[in-house]
Order: sequence, then C-alpha cells, then structure tokens
Amino acid sequence: MIIGASLCFTLNLIITVDKTKIILVSNTSWSFVKFRMTLIKALLDNGCHVILLAPEDEETPKLRASGATYVPLNRLQAKGVNPFSDIAFVKELSGIFKAERPDLVIQYTIKPNVYGSFAARKLGIPHISVVTGLGYTFIRGGWMTRVTSWMYRRAFKSAHQVWFLNNDDRELFVSRGLVDGKKTLVLPGEGIDAIDHFNPGSVQIRDGDVDSRKGTQFVFVARLLFDKGITEYVAAARILKERYRDVDFNVLGYLNVKNPSAVSAVQLRDWVDSGIIRYLGHVDDVRPILRSQDCVVLPSYREGMSTTLMEAAALGRPLIASDVAGCRELVDDGVNGFLCAAKDPSDLAEKMERFMLLPKAKQMEMGAAGRKKMLVEYADTKVHQIYLDYINHVSKVKREHPKR
Repeated sequence: MIIGASLCFTLNLIITVDKTKIILVSNTSWSFVKFRMTLIKALLDNGCHVILLAPEDEETPKLRASGATYVPLNRLQAKGVNPFSDIAFVKELSGIFKAERPDLVIQYTIKPNVYGSFAARKLGIPHISVVTGLGYTFIRGGWMTRVTSWMYRRAFKSAHQVWFLNNDDRELFVSRGLVDGKKTLVLPGEGIDAIDHFNPGSVQIRDGDVDSRKGTQFVFVARLLFDKGITEYVAAARILKERYRDVDFNVLGYLNVKNPSAVSAVQLRDWVDSGIIRYLGHVDDVRPILRSQDCVVLPSYREGMSTTLMEAAALGRPLIASDVAGCRELVDDGVNGFLCAAKDPSDLAEKMERFMLLPKAKQMEMGAAGRKKMLVEYADTKVHQIYLDYINHVSKVKREHPKR
C-alpha cells in the first residue's frame, strides 16, 4: 500500500512539474471576464496551470468557475498614487510569486505592469507586460504622465517582452525611450470570437431592443467617460435631431465608474430629459442590442484596441469611429464604416448623416465587410497562438537550462 501510494504521488508530481505554470495579473476581475476568457480557456486547454490575480468584484465568481486558480489581490489600488499602498502591493505580489514560482508572469494595465515587473525581476521570473491602452494619465498629460513614464521606463528594463494592442502606442513608448523596441510586439487587439460568440446568426434580438416606429438607430457603447467621446456624440445628435425626425441616438454603458473623466448622473439625466439621447443602461450581454442597431458609434479620444468596435463589426454592424489609435485600425473608411475627426461634433454629425442617407443594401454591405475583417484580421485564435508560441519558448528554455 505504501509503495502504491508513493507511486501515485510520484506520477502526480511529474504531471504537475511538466505543466507550465502561468500567472496572469490585472487590476480588475471584470477585465479578465470582459477581454480574456477565451484566452484563459485556450491556455487551460493547452495544458497550462493558470493562476489569475485580480481584486475581487462582481465578476470574480466567473473567474472561480473558469477552471483556473483565482487568487484575490487585496493591496491593489487601481487609481491614484499612494507610495505606502503601492509598496504594500509590490510586497503582496512578491509573496504570491515566491509561493507559486510560476514559469511566466503576464501583466495587464499600469500598476500590474509596473509593480509586477519589480516583483518578478527580484525573483528572476520571466514576465511580459501587455499595454492595453494609455489611460487617463497619458491622454491628459502633466506631471502624472511624467511620473508614469519614469516608472514604465524602470519596469520595462527587466520585462522579457512588452506587447501592445496597436502600433501607435508601441511607437510612442519606443520614441520616448520607455522600452527597447527589440522586445516589443503588436497584438491584433485582445482578439474576438467572431465564429461562435459574436456570430450574428446565433444572436436573437429580444422584444424591446428595436423601436419599430423609428428609422435609423445609432448607438454609443462604452463606459460613460468624456474621453470616450460621449460629449461629441450628444452634440452630433443634437445637430441631426434638428434636421431629421426618424432617427434615434442611443447610449449603452456603465455610468457610475470611478474615473476622473466620468459623466455624472445629473449630466446624463439632462441629456435624456432634453430628448437628445435614450439611455439603455448597461447589460451583461451586449449582443442583442448591437444586433438591433443600424450603426455603432465610438468617437473616442484614444483606445488600446476597441473591444466594442470589434464586437459590433463581428456582429455585422457598420461603424463610425474617431480617426485615432485603437479605432482607425478597425475601420476601413467607406468600406465597413466611416472615420471622423476626434473631438469634432460637426464632422461626426456629417459622417452619421452620410451613413443615414446610404441605401439599406449599402449599409448591409458595410456590415458584412466588417465581419469579414474581424474573421480574417482579429480572430482570437490568432492572439492565442502568439501567447502559446511564447509560452512554448519559455518552456523550451526552462528544459534546456533548468537552473536559470
């Protein structure tokens, strides 16, 4: 009996050691669920031992049920700069990394990228930082941008790879000396499951998602932040409301977000009461609403790579978006939608009017072109393969140099 038990233990140990252990770190559980669930599944399906680190929020139960190991982060304050809390966060990460001894750490968003790199470097653990966007500090500029740039520069010296979601962000970081261009890579966004989940044929439009009494339906889908272009969208809607009666301007997204750029509830109510927009609230599953709309609009100031636009295009919806990083890559102007000048309500209104005046057949043709673009250029399987190729590289190095 003792021999048998020992043999079983040895076999299990071999399997565990042979399995690549990967830690993924993000500033919210929500972001893992929203952007990376298919990646997590792909890693698990390929035999990786996946550990997810993020603060607890309303989406945490989905991480616990994913098949990966979830470990809560208690010391991460996503916003603001507090030296004491940030030091505590580095210590928390260091303790987890030391206990788990992963083969690779992959980090998302500013604080995990910076402080995760410090913790991983100290323990000699290979790590990748994924820059998912520049965020409020880079868009606004000022002293916070300078501080953040200095921290990125220090952190990325030790990073084995730094991945970006668009080339504009990569070029900005390289040109400012924040990262060595030789160890950078541009992903095709976070990837989109256009074959199954965002397949228009599999989405049923619910009663109430379409107002049959109206004509053209536009929808703005994003967190309600001024940096997403919500003010420009409302201003363009006001212009077109004066010219046309058969058009609706809808808004879908989270309102009470903790962000310096957040729209207030009072401001939103004023827009709704004036009859300019209809607020649809926020939903867990955006697909039925996206399918019910004629065109999805995102006049954002800058994105990493807009998931909203990718989802809408995969569902066959034409797009109107700002000609900025993270949006322009997804819109072939005049083919699957239109690009407008950023922060320019008049130009946005002109592009929206141009879309309204297109024949229905041309609008549908645009939607089909957008779906094809997602399938060819932005499929999540392409993104997964990039991760898996690098993980295989790390595993190979470990086998050839076990003491490293």
